[in-house]
Amino acid sequence: MGDWAIYIPPTGLVEPDRHLDHPERVARLRRLVAKTGLDQHLDQVVPRAATPAEIEAVHSAEHVARMAAVAEAGWGDAGGGFTPMNADSYDLALLSAGSVLTCTERVLSGETDRAYALARRSGHHASRDTGYGFCIFNSVCVAAAAAKRAGIERIAIVDIDAHHGNGTEAIFYDDPGVLTISLHEDRMFPAETGAAEDRGGAGAVGSNLNIPLASGTGDGGYLFAIDELVVPALDRFEPELVFVVAGVDAAMYAPLSNLALTAGGYAATAERLVAVAERHAEGRVVFEQEGGYSLVYSPFCWLKLIEVLAEAPRSEDPFAPFLADGGFNEFAPHQRALVERLVKENQE
Repeated sequence: MGDWAIYIPPTGLVEPDRHLDHPERVARLRRLVAKTGLDQHLDQVVPRAATPAEIEAVHSAEHVARMAAVAEAGWGDAGGGFTPMNADSYDLALLSAGSVLTCTERVLSGETDRAYALARRSGHHASRDTGYGFCIFNSVCVAAAAAKRAGIERIAIVDIDAHHGNGTEAIFYDDPGVLTISLHEDRMFPAETGAAEDRGGAGAVGSNLNIPLASGTGDGGYLFAIDELVVPALDRFEPELVFVVAGVDAAMYAPLSNLALTAGGYAATAERLVAVAERHAEGRVVFEQEGGYSLVYSPFCWLKLIEVLAEAPRSEDPFAPFLADGGFNEFAPHQRALVERLVKENQE
């Protein structure tokens, strides 16, 4: 990915640093899964790569061709000016989308009812005609489109990444058969999208739910939003398949957000979403790994998600003693007021 300073090219006064989206994010999680013994509770499957035709179900042929050409050139940008690519990025993006497809195929075939795609790169910022925000292809949308072709009529996509899932929203904005939900830090990234009033296109009003959270929101405020907004919306929709865009960059120590979740908060979130899948979707749920750029804490947050899916023994969060008494865990009045206002607006 090259040496950047977060997402700013190293020019002028900006000293270069390793780009935040690099392979060590995934490698540390894999080592942690093995170290805790969680791998003994998992059926680990090597994914296939998505085909260009499968990608073109949600992206334009021009975008797919341009991504292939950038990789062929050996260096370039997928969109927005801070989504760098190298010679391997196109193939990696196909494999990332393919990992979510592989999980979806296994869930729909009945081989399993829960799956976790340990994928890289992320995809939820990629829209039909361009990549954006570290994302090349929108993997969860590719998988949702495949599920629709397989006959699934009601699909829910719940995005718990700290940043608004603008690409996912745009791709399915006019589709009443896909409920897209995004919990994100208000106007963090992209600053111009993610507003609560964006509720779906013509003929699909109510099929998109944005929950912009105040900076500093921790487990209390986040889980209140899940309980008061996300779960009721899912129960009304009665999805046949649930996707979860499992970014954990809303956690403490995250460099790209100002939210303050703990690994325990992510476990509680996963428990609620799995319960929805049990009620409405015959337990069918696919988690897709996305953002999470704290090398020290993101792996523990992802680990909790996988433990919930696998119904495995819960490992210790070594950071919990330092986080237990933090003020960020308090459920502040302004956080309650914001969620209650959104509940009222979505009832109108």
